[in-house]
Amino acid sequence: MGKRKSLKTVAIRTESSVGAVVVAEYQTAVVQCDAATAARIHADKHLQIAPMDISGHYEIRARHKVGVLRYGELEIRVIPKISVTRLLYLASFHENDSSWRQLEALLGEASDPLSAIVQALLFHCERALRPVPLQGYVNYETAITSIRGRVLFERQIAAQAGVELPVHVRFDEYEANIVENRIVKAALQVVARFDCGSYVAARLRHLINHLDGVRPWIVGQKIPAIVFSRLNERYRGAIALSRLVLEQRSLEYNQRQTSGTAFLFNMNHLFESFLEVSLQKLLQARRGRVERQKSIALDIDERILLRPDLTWWDGGRCLAVVDAKYKGTKNADAPNADVYQILAYCNRLGLSRGYLVYADMDGEEPGSYSVRNADVEIIVSSIDLGGSIEMLNRSVECLADMIFEAVAGAPELR
Repeated sequence: MGKRKSLKTVAIRTESSVGAVVVAEYQTAVVQCDAATAARIHADKHLQIAPMDISGHYEIRARHKVGVLRYGELEIRVIPKISVTRLLYLASFHENDSSWRQLEALLGEASDPLSAIVQALLFHCERALRPVPLQGYVNYETAITSIRGRVLFERQIAAQAGVELPVHVRFDEYEANIVENRIVKAALQVVARFDCGSYVAARLRHLINHLDGVRPWIVGQKIPAIVFSRLNERYRGAIALSRLVLEQRSLEYNQRQTSGTAFLFNMNHLFESFLEVSLQKLLQARRGRVERQKSIALDIDERILLRPDLTWWDGGRCLAVVDAKYKGTKNADAPNADVYQILAYCNRLGLSRGYLVYADMDGEEPGSYSVRNADVEIIVSSIDLGGSIEMLNRSVECLADMIFEAVAGAPELR
């Protein structure tokens, strides 16, 4: 009980967020700034901005990106419709372990994604590196002036042409420069670039210094799968969060752009990626293979390319097509534009049924559209992002069951 209380006392708001302009996702707010700053906000295209009747006042409208934007002294925090802990789960669902459930207690009612990620990363990294960073054997292949380990004779002959030094060798070193520490250090360095307040910055510096001598993982380089055991289990949460920061799935940030500083989640990409990978696991466990964002040509000359979010295949035959939409059904371009899109997919793939999956039904019930003269039915469904993790996963399982049962019941697809 005492531990849970200590977790909740962690401050979520950073010093720089005091007096920040807060706007909810897809909502509007008023900011005061000069014309140059307004022009920079407009150029970034993260927000819509328009001048008001009062000089120096502008109305901003958030879109599908949530997080923190800073333009000099002006900070704008875009708050997601769902909780930050649910947002982080969506962004890292494939790691599906208990570490993400601990974020519920750690972050409480936090609404700022940047502060939430920094605080969660600090918590898990401090636990992983306590009392000292894990060490392990690291394999090196290099050329040195003294012999150690195994001499690589083939490389020595090819590279040196008979010259004795340096010697090409392979050896193992027991040290802290293991993959786990390199990944963690790189993630800490990324979030340390942002202004998170002096207290948080001091904790970040302490952890980075604790990994002195460790080479940070190269940002953009593919992160390998980590096999967890009794020895490195304490790193599980830290690695999951570090992977989220470094791989930038649905996450985009910069610190040194000329216009402003951004740390933003793209909710469109996040929802689509979550649904794609979740359905991929569930459907492939039953039959065939699932392709994500597979490129197919609509026309014979292959000049019009389509990229459905998810297609389910049995050999060369497509069984189902799914398109994910992070928006409400009362959105200006829904459902008409969405139905046109899924209809094109069905026509190209020779399917009599397609699936439109929304993140928000605007209070409407799921249903279907039977398209005239096309013998195609568009099934409209939704995924509840506002409930518990169990409810979220169950809604995806129900969708997978519906798709599978439709395929199993179609004679031409049996």
